[in-house]
Amino acid sequence: MSPTPFKDQSERNDWHIQSVDKVISILNTDPDQGLTTEEVEKRQTLYGYNELGGNGGVTWLKILIRQLADAMNWIFLGLGIVSMALKDYATGSLLLALAFGNLYLSFSQEFAAEQTLAALKNLSSPEAVVLRDGREQTIPSRDIVPGDILLIQEGDSVAADARLIYASNLETDEALLTGESLPVQKQLIVLEKEDEPLGDRINMLYSSTITAKGRGKSVVTATGLYTEIGKVAVKLEETETDTTRLQKTLNKMYLGLTGVAVILAIIVMASVKFQLNMDIGMYTIVAALSVLPAGLTTVMTLTLVMGGKEMADQKALVRKLKVLETLGSVTNIFSDKTGTLTMAKMVVVRFWTPEEGFFHCSSNGLAPQGDIYPIDNPMVSDEAAIASSSPVDKTSLSQNLLQLIRCSALCNISSIHRSESDISSDEIQVQSKDEKNKTKSDHDSGAQGDEKEEETGSDDWVASGAPTEVALQVFAHKFTMGKPELESLGWEQLAEYQFDSSIKRMSTLYRDGKSNEVFLFTKGAAERVLPLCDDIVGQKQEKNIMGKVDQLAAKGLRVIALAVRKIDDKFMDSLDNGEKEPPKREDMECHLQFLGLTGIYDPPRPESRQAVADAHRAGIMVHMLTGDHPITAKAIARDIHILNDKLLASDEIDQLVMTGPQFDALSDEAIDALHRLPVIVARCSPDTKVKMIEAAQRRNLISAMTGDGVNDSPSLRSADVGIAMGKNGSDVAKQASDIILTDDNFATIIRAIAEGRRIYQNMQRFLMYYYIVLLGIAVIVMVSLAIRDPAGNTAAPVSTIQMIFLFIGITPPAGALSVQPPSPTIMIEPPRPPTESVFNREILLDTLVYSLIAACTFAVAYFVPLFTIGHGVEGILCDSYYQEGACDSFYRARGSLLTAVILISIIIMTHCRSHRRSEWNRRGIMETIKSKSVFGTLVFDIVGLVIFLYIPIVATQGFRHLGITWEWGMIVGLSLFTVVAGEFFKYLKRRFMKPLDKHPVDELLF
Repeated sequence: MSPTPFKDQSERNDWHIQSVDKVISILNTDPDQGLTTEEVEKRQTLYGYNELGGNGGVTWLKILIRQLADAMNWIFLGLGIVSMALKDYATGSLLLALAFGNLYLSFSQEFAAEQTLAALKNLSSPEAVVLRDGREQTIPSRDIVPGDILLIQEGDSVAADARLIYASNLETDEALLTGESLPVQKQLIVLEKEDEPLGDRINMLYSSTITAKGRGKSVVTATGLYTEIGKVAVKLEETETDTTRLQKTLNKMYLGLTGVAVILAIIVMASVKFQLNMDIGMYTIVAALSVLPAGLTTVMTLTLVMGGKEMADQKALVRKLKVLETLGSVTNIFSDKTGTLTMAKMVVVRFWTPEEGFFHCSSNGLAPQGDIYPIDNPMVSDEAAIASSSPVDKTSLSQNLLQLIRCSALCNISSIHRSESDISSDEIQVQSKDEKNKTKSDHDSGAQGDEKEEETGSDDWVASGAPTEVALQVFAHKFTMGKPELESLGWEQLAEYQFDSSIKRMSTLYRDGKSNEVFLFTKGAAERVLPLCDDIVGQKQEKNIMGKVDQLAAKGLRVIALAVRKIDDKFMDSLDNGEKEPPKREDMECHLQFLGLTGIYDPPRPESRQAVADAHRAGIMVHMLTGDHPITAKAIARDIHILNDKLLASDEIDQLVMTGPQFDALSDEAIDALHRLPVIVARCSPDTKVKMIEAAQRRNLISAMTGDGVNDSPSLRSADVGIAMGKNGSDVAKQASDIILTDDNFATIIRAIAEGRRIYQNMQRFLMYYYIVLLGIAVIVMVSLAIRDPAGNTAAPVSTIQMIFLFIGITPPAGALSVQPPSPTIMIEPPRPPTESVFNREILLDTLVYSLIAACTFAVAYFVPLFTIGHGVEGILCDSYYQEGACDSFYRARGSLLTAVILISIIIMTHCRSHRRSEWNRRGIMETIKSKSVFGTLVFDIVGLVIFLYIPIVATQGFRHLGITWEWGMIVGLSLFTVVAGEFFKYLKRRFMKPLDKHPVDELLF
């Protein structure tokens, strides 16, 4: 082939106004042979892969730039450079290593998280069929290039934007892109307007849309981020999200600590009237380091990353680690119903006919097995229905019931079949073409809102299509009257009237090959089907049927009305074997005969009820947003205890239930005047979700919103925590989200919130621990300014090398705190107020008291050897040069202080595991002993102390201290004092302070 047609895909966007021949010429491709393998490789090099994460995605450079913005890294980098300038190369090298090590760790962990997200994107449209080298090939959709000949058929997800070159009865569902609920019929025409709306470009196919009907052949015009859906993704990627409150707090804290470090440095220099020398320079650095938590960013990063990995193991992929902090403040969850709270595996469990009354239909998921039992009351349990009557003989059904079953099977575009591994080749040949195709459509007869493509079934059965239609198809198969069986007996489809959301029904026209009679089968919402039935005479009869509808809906069932019409011969000529347009819809959907009602049940997930209860105990309001009928939604909400009949009167429950149109019609002022936001929103649309999030934010609530379609991306962006579905969600929804549920399960949201609370709680613990130890050291450093050598020079109680070792010694215990299990009360406490600082009043109190205890023990450990072995600092410039005898008391005091800080910090870490619970009883001691982190730290610290204290050249020339002897006994005593003092403080808190834990908090919700 000749050279590639263009270098930049953004050069053209006018494919819809070009003829097929011109499009093929511009793209330099062959509609019959496709591209050659050699040409494909060239174009992949030029255009890149067909994926949304390409040019506009997160790159290693962007991640590196974000990490370079960490203020603490720059602080330690600056101190390292100053140490080098003062010729303290050991300290400078360690500080520089600390800064660069933390930078590398943070970068590598975030990059790994983005790589995990990239892997998840393969869930969406992973394969496509193309024509290459003259033959059809199934390839990964990411390998498609402009000019590829793309073949599609019913049920396929379109892998890239393409211009049609052949179409056979082709319709696509473009709701994910345009919001249009009706499938769009495609035509091979040339449009005139270059700015034609996307929804009206009927000669184009768009990436991530679904083929609802027919088949087609097209030439790819755009891939990856240059597709229409890719452009939406770019806009979302370009929108920067705000930092969380914790990040803002830490950034302010860094600035504040930098200011404090500068002030302490000035105080040190002012104490010698700014007569600076090497010792004063080192003292200044020690004073600055004493208030800067060197390992904080490292531990913070590890805490978030480990939390993110833990959540990934629990099927919640965290896209943005910072959202883990927000999860602890979530007050309201706005959840879809189908597939999230329920299993999205719908089955017909009840049906009703005017002549024969109610029936119970036993079910086994997607398997077409089960018996039919006549019942008097649809509200009876399944067990009671089976026990109260004998099953119906399926071989002797009434004519009306036969027609109802035919209508369920033929007014339907879904299919079911056994998985190929469980059926013979002969059975595979019997399956109709419809069964082999996968489809996704909004043809669900009146409750479209949250249906999703269902690809897996119970046992060995696989389904394709909307869950509602799959349920009806399974129902028909139970009578051996599924669509394939009926078509094999001669039933031929003549026309189809697609589902129309404005009239909430669909119809199909079929000819019975045996009798040559033609029937119109119609199904839809009862209130839209009944007025078309001639046998429903008067409002009384219609009201009676609607009463049956309400009975079924009250049991949590989605109700579908079915009807049939035998077509007169005068309409037959207009069909003309399908070559002409079928009769107008309004001429066909009239004079119907009502057949009956079917009640379809979408069972709640077994874990949903417990998950909702856990949310309520944690003070979190759960809202259900669904496309169902209000009565059905209310019944499901009662079933999983979103609505609680024990606490609320019937009229109170009614006030908590609204439809989407009702909520949308309210002004912002009217919504704000409501006592509480609706708990159930039926017939909900994506716009309703956005309005609900905005209303929650005006009430200062922290909201989590679930979504899956492109149109859900605004609400996912607006929510404090956007949660996308990993199985059925679009790529754009995933990119707009903060968390992706790989199992689409509501219970996973609750586990994620619990994990978020644990992570935040642990971050509070290790921040508190850091500042207790550092404040204790800072007090000793500043008090020691009063102690001078005989020449009047200051002598720092801690050398710079000792300070680095202290940072290394106290960081692992902080790491142990960061991975602590949650407290027993973590999910029976109300959400943390979003305006609450990471240092709340109790944490500030703990920090103050434990810092005072630490400072006292550190002072004893330092000053007792300093003034008992000698009389203070007896040598001149001991901080720089060791003078045997003259500097011994000073160096022994330094060794004693280093040992005390290292060992007592482990005791303080143990106290910090809980604000009030005793940690020095048998349970707490065993937990400490079993901690690999604490045990490893203790071993490292003791080995390090032995080496650094008792190897003379290391002690005197490196660390500037001496080994200790009797001071060990004193340090053991100080350690015991720290244990007792901490436990006594906790006892006082338990005795006199308000309990932290809360009990089940339904009163907070209602």
